[in-house]
Amino acid sequence: MRRSRWNICWAVWIVAGCAATIGCGRQEAPRRGDILNNSTHPFDIFWPPIAPESSSGVRRQPLLRGDIAIRETPAGRSQRLLEIAVTITRPSDDDARNFWNSQLAFSDVPWMDEVRIWDAKSEWQWPNLPFLLRRHGLERIERYGGVDPGKRVDNDFAAVLIRSFDVSGKHEIPSSAASPLVSADWQRDSKGPTDIHSLVHVARSDSFEVHVGADDEDSSGLVKVWLIYADFLGSRAPDTWPQEREWAGGILSYCEIRWEKPAREPCRGAVRFMTPSASTGFNWEAWSEHSSPPAKPRLSYESALR
Repeated sequence: MRRSRWNICWAVWIVAGCAATIGCGRQEAPRRGDILNNSTHPFDIFWPPIAPESSSGVRRQPLLRGDIAIRETPAGRSQRLLEIAVTITRPSDDDARNFWNSQLAFSDVPWMDEVRIWDAKSEWQWPNLPFLLRRHGLERIERYGGVDPGKRVDNDFAAVLIRSFDVSGKHEIPSSAASPLVSADWQRDSKGPTDIHSLVHVARSDSFEVHVGADDEDSSGLVKVWLIYADFLGSRAPDTWPQEREWAGGILSYCEIRWEKPAREPCRGAVRFMTPSASTGFNWEAWSEHSSPPAKPRLSYESALR
């Protein structure tokens, strides 16, 4: 069985309810009551992951940096929604490249050289980040892993998974429980062709839509967001995190978005990166093997609760 090169196996799975499980540092959560429209909330991704509450006093270098962007937009017939997207950025100076290679070299795997690209100075180039995280990247060029030829599946991907709850956070809305928002599609931050010598250090997720009700009504709720990687290659998440596997991987980062929409006013709330209290509860293997179409993204549902 061929496994992903990227030991950080991280599926950027956006479970409604910002669970960017990527080991969060930089916890710059807004105060409750801040306007959520056009807000950005940064977090750090460590490998192996570390709990956000333990990262503030630790001088470990993050492998990646993330941002969760939230925008409030009209949804037709006087409805409103929160649009949520994740961006992951890889520091790209020489020190960062050496650090990446020291963490994810997989020198014990004999075919590592087959998936590396070398430049004219005989220096190893990074794999392109969007392809590394995407469920079906271009195998052996833009990414380490890809589709396992024996299993005929790709479990080397990141995904974002989102679930919506009532304001107490205890009761998931039916549409979310039946079909949470999920995607493992990642795009580069600029247009243009990509070849084996292109270096892309920024990956953007799909945008997810959480409906928050009619403009003239009061409503509130809680969104839980997970960022996962589907194959941890034997590495462990913090002991305080859920022990259920996300396929063969785990949670990279997790956050909760508590929102409140007063009638005819902007949506307000707080974003908090934290230790996840539960796994995503999602069957990644069945989702990935689904054939019509495979691993279909789910990007929107109505979730308003009063």
